[in-house]
Amino acid sequence: MLTLVQKRDSHDLALDAREAISAYLYDLFSAEEGWPARLDRWTQKRIAEENLAKAALVFEAEDPREHCYQNLIREIDTEAEMGIYLVRPAAKARHLRRLAKEPGVSGRLYQQLPKIAPILFEDELKHSDNNLDIVWVTIEARYDRAYIDAAVSQLVMARILDDKDGAREMVNALRSMLYEFHEDLTRRRTALPLLLNEPSTRDLLLMVQQLAERSGDYLERVTAISERAGTA
Repeated sequence: MLTLVQKRDSHDLALDAREAISAYLYDLFSAEEGWPARLDRWTQKRIAEENLAKAALVFEAEDPREHCYQNLIREIDTEAEMGIYLVRPAAKARHLRRLAKEPGVSGRLYQQLPKIAPILFEDELKHSDNNLDIVWVTIEARYDRAYIDAAVSQLVMARILDDKDGAREMVNALRSMLYEFHEDLTRRRTALPLLLNEPSTRDLLLMVQQLAERSGDYLERVTAISERAGTA
């Protein structure tokens, strides 16, 4: 009997999550202004299909909470890699304004893009006749997708925990850590002045390494999501 109750509850949670995801994406993509307008209709459709497939796989997992947390680690890691250039005190997004207050996030890295781009965005520059606008298009496109994926996983986690605040705090903690990590890594790779001292950097690297080990190999999961969504 207990097993039947657990399966029924998981099924109900999955349906609730699917409805919440569909509503979130509909509102997001229906907006006539703002950053979602950068995404074409085909991309929006693919994002919706893959995120709904991702949520279904979460609730089929042996441990939905851990499965969802692993998704969040990878998605926010991808988001942070591009999001570090979008963080600034005057950013429209609340989480980007908040991150600008973190000690390891400058909120001004975008000003260094002319120096960073030839090193970290070499291919984009090569195929655009050294046009930084193309680099910005790349940054925004990768950030947009990763942010939406993470937002959907946050919705799912809130339902697994039955705690919206808890899910938000989990996501905020991951963002703080991974944005600091990617800014530090970028500064080291491009010989920019560092923001963190060596003890803080060692602590950060240890925590990020633990996250990477916990999230595991994500390629197999991405393949499963694409196959489930029919976008492979």
